[in-house]
Amino acid sequence: MAALLRAASPALAAALAGGAPLWSADLFALTLADGAGAYNWTSWDSDLALAGVTYASASPWLTRSSWNVTSTVEVPSLTVYLRALDAPFAGGANLKTQIHNGLFDGAAFLLSRAYMTAPGAVAALGAVLLFGGFVGGVDIVGTTATLQIKGKVNNLDQNAPRNLYQVGCNHAFCDAGCTLSRAAFTASFAVGAAPTAAFIPWSGAAPGNATNYQNGTLTLASGAAAGQSRTIAQATGAGLALAYPLYAVPAPGDAFTAFQGCDKTFDSGSGQSCTDRSNTLNYRGFPFVPPPNSAY
Repeated sequence: MAALLRAASPALAAALAGGAPLWSADLFALTLADGAGAYNWTSWDSDLALAGVTYASASPWLTRSSWNVTSTVEVPSLTVYLRALDAPFAGGANLKTQIHNGLFDGAAFLLSRAYMTAPGAVAALGAVLLFGGFVGGVDIVGTTATLQIKGKVNNLDQNAPRNLYQVGCNHAFCDAGCTLSRAAFTASFAVGAAPTAAFIPWSGAAPGNATNYQNGTLTLASGAAAGQSRTIAQATGAGLALAYPLYAVPAPGDAFTAFQGCDKTFDSGSGQSCTDRSNTLNYRGFPFVPPPNSAY
């Protein structure tokens, strides 16, 4: 089997062939799924600049696992650990809160190794690309986030045929296929009396369509929990029960927004169906497909 070759600069190839002593450091690059932001970090103990990009050595500190490469279509994976997430971070909320809210979901990831003839001098030899992929699962424990990175081969793991024939709508509520406006189904409120980390009461009278917020999303806009988002497990006239507790208990009067949910049905009469929202033209479900136990 032919050896797996990685591109390297002529200077690095010559240095490696000559057996010269070298220093090395990992370079981590994360580009958000929407393309609106990119973050670059290094395992070195000071910032490194390479090809016009500065790789930060400051908090959060990143480490990684090892990985292997095969000649099959098996999906390679890599685990990356981010520590010290409670420190201030760009975007307002600390990095722990932003990761929990989905900052790195689906982000593109690149791992490179920089080589140096002297500590910190990366420009002469450059770096070798080691691993590329996308962020899969994210787990947060304490002040550490664990990112599971899946190799790009994972893009081949797609359903075939493309269409999934099921009773519920295939669109996500207010996505491009649904066509409805997210802003039209998002409203601003204030936290009522005696909130907890898992239950947010309405301030004053509940909105007339309170139950429509079930399975939607709540995002705190001010106070100790500002920036945190949670799925709404239940919405009643008393308030909103969250699927997962907030990291901090909000105070009465704190501002929050709530985005309504969708029950993925054609006409359930729940207030969340396509018929209720006059959007049946864009319904992408198949309510008349026989259930499996009757399709003999």
